[in-house]
Parts: sequence; structure tokens; C-alpha cells
Amino acid sequence: MRYIASLDGGGTKLCCLIADERGRLVGRAIAGSTNSQFDTVFEIRSAIRSGVAEALDSAGIAASDLSAIYTAMPVLQVEIVEGALDTIVGGNTAVHILDEFTLSLFGAIQERYGSLALAGTGSFAGVRNQEGFSAVGGWGAMIGDEGSGTYIGQQALAACSLMADGRGPSTMLLEQILRLWNVPRLLDAMIMLYATKLNAQRKLVAALCPLVGQCAASGDEVAARILEDAAGQLADQMVHLIDKTNAQALPLTVSGGVWKSSPLLFRSFGRRVKARYPDIALIPPKFDPVIGGILLGLEALGMDVGQLEKDTYGDFAFPRFSLD
Repeated sequence: MRYIASLDGGGTKLCCLIADERGRLVGRAIAGSTNSQFDTVFEIRSAIRSGVAEALDSAGIAASDLSAIYTAMPVLQVEIVEGALDTIVGGNTAVHILDEFTLSLFGAIQERYGSLALAGTGSFAGVRNQEGFSAVGGWGAMIGDEGSGTYIGQQALAACSLMADGRGPSTMLLEQILRLWNVPRLLDAMIMLYATKLNAQRKLVAALCPLVGQCAASGDEVAARILEDAAGQLADQMVHLIDKTNAQALPLTVSGGVWKSSPLLFRSFGRRVKARYPDIALIPPKFDPVIGGILLGLEALGMDVGQLEKDTYGDFAFPRFSLD
């Protein structure tokens, strides 16, 4: 039996999956974040090693049983990832270090060429065609990452501060955030947040994104406006890049955990992009990026992965999006 591992790392966590040659998931693990902007080399290596070791233990197999590993994470020096994996697997395991776009696009629509709006802890828009790869965004939370989970969480906290000052409308976001963080006042939330390490701050703030979606679904107008704004930011990035690369004939999709927070995001994003390119093929995503690595491995083994249904990897599938 041959086995494939997929590692998808980012600013919040590293997700590790192992599948057998039939595509059945047999092992999984979650480890710490792997982002060169915020994590040390030691932390990145530790996350990779612990994540793979736990996934192997979960699968009940040895590292030597892996025929291939597919991985993508925002680590600037590829040697860091290679070095961490070399200490785990042997020379018979093929290691494929990919970019986030490749893993995300293949997981979403099982294509190698296309346009993608990624929104997770951070955000960017990317296009790959026969000429190469182009991207905009991805500048980090301090100067960019518009429409990301961090951005949405920041806007939610800002709305709460305006409400607390009496300068903005009332929103259920304040009560919900205080409950989530288990603090009595916004001031206590501020003290807790600023006393936290920078990357942990981003995780805390980005984790508010699902809560914003819940409040919007409950009729909170402030939360709904935050999501509309985020969708507009992501659509602006994508339209600019499509204009720049003349990529309107390529399929367009989305990826990242932010899109799961509310159907409003995809609807608003789609309307804005289609206002500029009414004939563009906007395809709802099927699977999370980490499944992209599994699918690439299965395709290399001869499987027609485009025929797999969402429930094949239900825990890692996107909800059924619609523009209606």
C-alpha cells in the first residue's frame, strides 16, 4: 500500500493529512503555525516535525511508508522545510514543495491554471496561466491582507470600539466577542490582546471571522457591512489582477477559511467580479488547500481526481456556494 502526505501551513496552524493510494484519509494532525514573518526557524521546524509525527502515528504507519509528500507554507527559505522533512522521511519519499496558490487551486477546482482569491489569516489574489504566475496582496496584516480573517476581525473590534465610545451604531459583535474571549469589558479585551505575542494576536483576531458571519446571519447590519467590505476588497484585488494579466478566460475560484464564515462573502465577491467580467467562469471551491496535496498525489498515481464528490473529504470540503 502506498501513502501520500499533504502539509498545508499558514499563520494560524499547520494541517497534516495522510491518505492511502485509494484516497482514503488514514491520518491527520494539527500543529503550530509556519509563517516566516512571525515564526522562528526553530518553531517552524518543530511544527513540521511534530505535525508529521502525529499524523504518522494516527495512520499507524512509518515514515518510510510514505511514497510522496506535498507541502505548501509561507516559509521564505525552502531549505527550512526541506531540512525538517529530511530528518523524518527517507530517500525513497518524493518531497514536493509547492506554493500556496498551487495547493489551493488544485484543492478547490482540480486545475493547474486559473485565478484564485485566497482569504485565510492573510489574503492575496493569484493568476497562473501558460505565461507564468502573477499575484497581488499578501503584504501582511500591518500594511495589507485586505479581506482576510485578520482584516475582518480588526474591523469587528473597531466597530466595537466605536459602539463603546458612542460614536458608532450598536452591534451584537461586542457582546459576542466579550463572551468568546471570556472578558467583562472591551477594555479588558484590549489589554489581553496587546499583551499577546504578535502572531498569537493575529490568530486571536482572525478567529473572530466566523463570529462576524454568525452575527451577520442573525441580522446584525454592522457585521454584514464588514463582510460586504471584505468581499469588495477581495474582488478589487482579483479584478485588478485579471485586468493586468488578461485572464478573464481562465476559471476563477476562491479558497481559505474566511470563505466558510458566511455565504454573503462569496455572493458579494461574485457579483462584484461579474459586474466587470460577466462571462467569467466563477467556480465554487470543492476542498480545502490541504486536500490539494492529496489530490496531486492521487493524480500522479493515475486516479481521476476530478470525479471525487465533496463528501469524500467532508471535514475538508467547502459549503455549497451560490451567487443567488
